[in-house]
Amino acid sequence: MNRTIFGKNACFEVLRSKSRLIRRMAIAKEAKAELKDLLALAKETSTAMQYLSKKDMDRLAKGTAHQGVIIFTYAKEYVEIEDILEAAALKGEKPFILILDSVQDPHNLGAIIRTAECAGCHGIIIPKQNSVHVTTTVEMVSTGATEYMLISMVSNLNYAVSLLKKHNVWITGVEADASKNYTDEDYKSGTALVFGGEGEGVRKSLKDNCDFLVKLPMKGSIPSLNVSVSAGIMMYEVLRQRSVITKDK
Repeated sequence: MNRTIFGKNACFEVLRSKSRLIRRMAIAKEAKAELKDLLALAKETSTAMQYLSKKDMDRLAKGTAHQGVIIFTYAKEYVEIEDILEAAALKGEKPFILILDSVQDPHNLGAIIRTAECAGCHGIIIPKQNSVHVTTTVEMVSTGATEYMLISMVSNLNYAVSLLKKHNVWITGVEADASKNYTDEDYKSGTALVFGGEGEGVRKSLKDNCDFLVKLPMKGSIPSLNVSVSAGIMMYEVLRQRSVITKDK
């Protein structure tokens, strides 16, 4: 499937990661000076380029902010759950995985992918149904993090949970009504964090399949956080705990 990538950061990471076959890259003539680093990388990777007027670039972008650069490539390929587990093993690390239950907003998914890549998460699992997929908007919001993050799309999240448990991964659901605070749990072993979609939370069948349930303490009048914010807080708690182990060693 063809895919169009917009924006300086996202396009730079597509080139740098060499994770996809690039068909061509369009550059706004007026933006050449601002994009010299990206152009140098494109030259290194022998990327086919064409220079267009800003008007033509705007026409190609169809209203999407492009920052003077567009890459025409192919859609990111999804992986198997086993690929995520193998990636963790190759790094000599305990698996650190996210399971997203029915996240609908591409901006939320893009933000989660960006934070996950920064926090050292090994992969993300999403369902085929009732969930946003990795779209152009997701790739833009992630600012190129999709090029490095392994993403698995599955038919059944409960099956995914069962598979992870067989590989000694503990499943922690993040729920507002949980009795335990998120900092009271141990994430130093293999860990998968489960987050529900906007407004719905984690579905009951999936919640019942979790090993632990934790909550983020709420002090204000608003009863919940945006899922990308909750995910960010949780991921950096995992990173914090695992960083303590590394320092101790």
